[in-house]
Amino acid sequence: MEEFPSDITVGRAPRTAIGQTKDGHILLVVVDGRQEHSIGMTLLELALLMQEFGAVDAMNLDGGGSSEMVIKGKIINKPSDGRERYVGDALIIAPKD
Repeated sequence: MEEFPSDITVGRAPRTAIGQTKDGHILLVVVDGRQEHSIGMTLLELALLMQEFGAVDAMNLDGGGSSEMVIKGKIINKPSDGRERYVGDALIIAPKD
């Protein structure tokens, strides 16, 4: 079993999650945090939000300054670093050719 420090498990932070509804729709969620306009969410709050959106399965992804969502080349949230952060991986969803 993995153990995380309390600032990750119960602290408020920017969060990113993916989930699936009962009818197979995919949910992608990013929550800003550590900013004046958004204080972020705890993991429990994120889980409850995903349930509210209808998720029957969901997974918390990387958070903090790595929480960023880009649609058609445009950042749609406000990353807590104030700019894009270099990351080693990403979840990319693209149309089938």
